[in-house]
Amino acid sequence: MTQRFRSWACLLIVFVFTSVFLSRCANIVPPGGGPRDTVPPVLVTVDPPDSTLHFKAHRVRFTFSEYVELDNIFDKMIVSPTLKRVPTVTSKLRTVTMEVKDTLAPNTTYTFNFGDAIKDVNERNPIEDFAYVVSTGSYLDSLQVKGRTIDAETGKIDSSVSVLLYRNTFDSVVSKEKPVYYARSKGNGNFWFKNLAPGDYKLFAIKEEDRDLQYTQPTAELIAFEDSLIHLREDNIKDLTMLLFIEKDSTMKAPPDDQALPPEEPSQEDKDKEEEKKKKTRLQVNPTLDQNEQDLDTPLVLTFNVPIRTLDSTQIHLAEDTILTPVNFTSAFDSTRTRLLLTYKWKEGTPYRLIFDKTAATDTLNHQLTKPDTIGFTVKKRSDYGKIFFKLSVSDSSRTALKIDSSTHFVVQLVKEKDVKYWGTVVNGAWTKELIIPGEYEIRILLDQNNNGKWDRGVYYGKPKKQPERVVSFPDKKNIKANWGVKEDLTL
Repeated sequence: MTQRFRSWACLLIVFVFTSVFLSRCANIVPPGGGPRDTVPPVLVTVDPPDSTLHFKAHRVRFTFSEYVELDNIFDKMIVSPTLKRVPTVTSKLRTVTMEVKDTLAPNTTYTFNFGDAIKDVNERNPIEDFAYVVSTGSYLDSLQVKGRTIDAETGKIDSSVSVLLYRNTFDSVVSKEKPVYYARSKGNGNFWFKNLAPGDYKLFAIKEEDRDLQYTQPTAELIAFEDSLIHLREDNIKDLTMLLFIEKDSTMKAPPDDQALPPEEPSQEDKDKEEEKKKKTRLQVNPTLDQNEQDLDTPLVLTFNVPIRTLDSTQIHLAEDTILTPVNFTSAFDSTRTRLLLTYKWKEGTPYRLIFDKTAATDTLNHQLTKPDTIGFTVKKRSDYGKIFFKLSVSDSSRTALKIDSSTHFVVQLVKEKDVKYWGTVVNGAWTKELIIPGEYEIRILLDQNNNGKWDRGVYYGKPKKQPERVVSFPDKKNIKANWGVKEDLTL
């Protein structure tokens, strides 16, 4: 009996131990989530159906395969032809409802383009270029216009540009009316009008911030225009290139606005504070140098904190090398009279000393320096710079596509941080530039029509109208190193 009890006791202990061990080891692992859902919602039904003729409904219901939501529908939705009152669009569960508030014109094809505003709720996968097309007449218009938008000054594609078609053909229509049709260029710069009615149209593109679809700010908004009317009959029009430009330099003074309020007159207290601030301002001059080094082929730039009224250049002394040999130079102010450019044929690797006498300059507040200013610097060596050699070839197809003729001059531009740092005209298919500060440069080719070496903006509101000069941008940047030469073959 005792032996049997011991056997049962041992079996019980083993069972309990095994149960505890297995319960600790058998952790529950949740199943894997599987691949991420990347499929956008699918349209199941729409009432009234797409491509409906004799359309008269004021409410359209779209039903999708899964729960959906709207993303910035007010900005993304485009209705062509344009309506005075934008339709109201709402979503609930799997349904999107569009309320048409405006009276639709008879015998007209309407396109309601939602862009990518409809997305599924869970993963927010958008339906790309979702559009609903109906006609209030007995047929659907089907003509198309395709093209792309390019920033003329940089040669790069421009996206989110409003492209506009007008039936009225007077010049100021782009500033006074809403377009009949409009589209928006995509990330690759392409635009595409669909379901257009036959007719003659003026074509514009504008890049604006206020999204009012009107060209009202020549100093802030970019504009592009076709020289001639778009004649839509039986054939589609494609491969249009719209060159965008700002018509007026923002630094130019705008003409007075008769409707503008007069500026508020500052109080006497503000006037006194400003006058006291001016009295305390001391004239200062600072050189623009790179780690106390001057570039070989550029003037020395001296910057003043206050515009200079008078300058006595005989009180500015420039000395060269270690024995301080006096040298002659020329000087000139920029338009602001705050930057003085000292021009001299610098010698590489040579030290210089500039002494600016106390009474050399008098600013517009009648102040002078509190003491003479001495500036020491060294000129860079040629080995501190890089060199590049370009060879340019132009294909016959490029000459046709870019409208290149015998009067076109090719200007190479080296661009860094959006600024043209170096440029030069191609002669006999080649251009060489030395003394380039090391760095990464973007390469552009300017199609210079008037041989002035710089890009010229276009003119729309003026006589004669003219397109901006064209620039071709190359995608790959070129790394220029110190004491190194680079050869580059470019094909336009």
